[in-house]
Amino acid sequence: MRMKIAIGAANGLAFLHEEASRPIIFPDFKTSKILLDMDYNAKLWDFGLVREIHVTTKVVVTKGYEAPEYLMS
Repeated sequence: MRMKIAIGAANGLAFLHEEASRPIIFPDFKTSKILLDMDYNAKLWDFGLVREIHVTTKVVVTKGYEAPEYLMS
């Protein structure tokens, strides 16, 4: 069940970043921003901080949720 939810959320993020007509970034992504339907399909919500990729902005992350690649750069 957890893998299904994780894969669904990852697919949603991949769509936003790679397949949307205007690619966007979903900063500060965390588990509390994943909703589940009755079949445990992941739905992303709370796009208040969403930014288009071509816009340069400061990175906003929640402590403990930083990507290892980000911390190493």
